Amino acid sequence: MDVAEKIMECLKSVKGIHAVFRLNEEDKLLLLDVETAAEKKAFMGLGMCYNSGVREVLRCPLVFLAITGMDFDWGCQSHIVLKKGDEIVGEEVLDENKIADLKGKKNVWFLHKNFVIYKDCCEFPQDLVDKKCCFELPALTVSDHIPSLCEFGDVVLCYPSTAGDIFLKEKYYDAKDERGTGTVLFGFTACDRGPVHSVCK
Repeated sequence: MDVAEKIMECLKSVKGIHAVFRLNEEDKLLLLDVETAAEKKAFMGLGMCYNSGVREVLRCPLVFLAITGMDFDWGCQSHIVLKKGDEIVGEEVLDENKIADLKGKKNVWFLHKNFVIYKDCCEFPQDLVDKKCCFELPALTVSDHIPSLCEFGDVVLCYPSTAGDIFLKEKYYDAKDERGTGTVLFGFTACDRGPVHSVCK
């Protein structure tokens, strides 16, 4: 069994992942086209959204698509941020303790339940109107909630846009869009870190 096959077996063992597929080179390029087209549409009617996460994952030598269910652990990292230049001026917050802490701060405004804007860092929404700010879907690490995957080398994951999700399900999952299913892309830069046959036990 080669490294790619071992990674697929390990991904399949993760709770909430229902199916795993390896992306071929042609589909990587097609997905990038889909994401680029999606970026030209306003996110939540507010502004453009750049998927840097997809680009980072697609640069990895090994890329896998996971079909997830509602029992998949999405972790507590921000899946979407608002950036002004290189500075994060807004972010999705999933940790309930952090949300409670932020609600007591004067420089914070909640765009919705889980997304905060740091008012002292940007003029919202004017900076969006003036295109000084942009929403971004970043690449995320897996070290905290799926540590077994790190045995295979450097790992990043990302979430496709809605358009990317539809494209991937049509290509790999027989166009199934069952309620509660999602798509996650994992990118591996594999390296030799010793035996990996037991990491999924």
